[in-house]
This record gives sequence, C-alpha cells and structure tokens, in this order.
Amino acid sequence: MSARHPQATWARDYQPSDAADISALFRSIYGDRYFYADVYLPSQIQQRNASGQWRSAVAVRGDRLLGHAALWLDPARPGQAELAMNVVHPDARGQGLASLLGRHLRDAAAELGIELLTIKQVCSHPRSQYVARSLGFHNTALLLDYIDTPFAGPEPESIVFGCLPLKPRPLPKLAWPAGWETWLAPLRQAFDETDAPAPAGLPRLSLSRHGQRLEIVPGQPCEARLRELAALPAGQLIYLKCPANAETLAQLAQLERGGFRFSGLLPDAAGWQLLFLRGHGDGDLDFCDPQSEQLRRLGAG
Repeated sequence: MSARHPQATWARDYQPSDAADISALFRSIYGDRYFYADVYLPSQIQQRNASGQWRSAVAVRGDRLLGHAALWLDPARPGQAELAMNVVHPDARGQGLASLLGRHLRDAAAELGIELLTIKQVCSHPRSQYVARSLGFHNTALLLDYIDTPFAGPEPESIVFGCLPLKPRPLPKLAWPAGWETWLAPLRQAFDETDAPAPAGLPRLSLSRHGQRLEIVPGQPCEARLRELAALPAGQLIYLKCPANAETLAQLAQLERGGFRFSGLLPDAAGWQLLFLRGHGDGDLDFCDPQSEQLRRLGAG
C-alpha cells in the first residue's frame, strides 16, 4: 500500500487519541457556545464513542485534525442514526471535507446495518444544506423555531430535516390531500410506497418539553383529543407528531381550525409520522432546494 501524500486529506474512524483535538476544534469554531456540552470534555467524547452511542470520524491532513462528524445512535430509534456534529476548521472550508466525512460515515452506517440516516440542517447555514444534498438526503420536514442558537440572532434556529434510506423505507399509500401532491412526488420516488397496514399499537399520549417547544405525541388524534390540545396556551410552540394514516388525514380540517399547520413527515420507530406545528414565527428562511420551499408554502396555508 502506497504512503499518503503529506498534504492529502482523508477521513478515518475516531481513535481515543483524537478526543482532545476534537474538543479543541469545536472550541475554535464555536467558542463556548456549542449546544452539546459533551464536546468540551474529551473524556465524554471518548465515553460516547466507547459506548457506541457515537460513531465519530475525523478528517486529517498530515498530523493535523481538520474536521469531525459522527453518527448519533439513539436506542429509542433502532435502525436509525443521525449524521451530526459535522464541523470543519475555517482553514479547510470549501475543500469538501464535510462531504468527505459524510460519505465515510454513510458507508459506516451501511456496514452497521443502519436502515435510515437522518440529518438536521440549519437554515442560517446554507452549507449544511448543500452537504446534505450532495450525500443524497431528501428533505421531509421543517422544524421551525427548533433550537436556540447564538448565530441566528435572538430568534430560535429553524431546521431542515433530511432522510437517507439505506434500506427500504416506504411511505404509506394514502389518499393524500391534492395540495400536497407536488411536494410528495419526489419523496414517493425516493422512498416508494406501500399499502401494507401500519403496525398495531399506537403510543399513548405523551408530552415532553425541549427548550421553548412542547412536543406532543397524541396517539391516534380524535376530535375530543384535538379539541383539548387546541385549548393549550396560544403562545406555546407545539410540535404535534401524529401517525401517518388515513385517520389522521381525516382530522386535517380540525387540526387547521386548532391553529396547527402541516410541516412534513418524520420517521418513527415503525414507519412515518405527520408533523404539525403551532406557535412558531413567520420569519424569512433560506432554503437550498425547492422541496423545502414548497413545504413552507403548504404550512403557511
């Protein structure tokens, strides 16, 4: 095997000796403001990788570490992994390192038997959207006002949510609203469709707070449940995650009367969910693909 050119840049799997350099890389880019505090503790980076919760990779040129990305594996979502924490040193931006790391981890995910990769692309950072497109992700949802950030001003950051199926992940074959057809067509082509019945046993009502947003999984929404949810405080940012089935589609008019607006499709443990939002802002967003633009217009009514 030939030796690497000293100025070549390549991606490789994480090694324990990388932890301190990864932490320093995040600090050099974000200062003390990165959302996940784990990256400021080299021992925590090592622990996350040793436990298998993260599968990190680094981009290296000579003896210098210039980039990092990781697969984030959540035990609550078997068969899925999020491509996350993709950062590149300012000296090496524009050289394809983020895509290089993404391809390396995409291959690693396939070897691990991962069925679906997801990615969260920040709207104020178009480069993340371009990287996702170059890796083959398909944007399926908009997570508006999703997370506080020091880089997008005083308003919360909005996210474009992307999915990349490594194994079949068909959408349910439903009588979708006619107004959604143009937006759905590329996703049907990418994911295919199935008329197989959804797995039995929907989750019970659950509520969880994440910063400013309240996430609600209502089970199968019915008229009484939606009436109850519509009575929640009007200013509360709500993410309502409903099963993607005919029963939910039959409640669209009531959801709209309750102030909820469609914001896309999210994968769950068994299939797909329909995402509805209420209480988000209406600020301008920058999208790098027409799919996200179409979805924003659907949600605007």
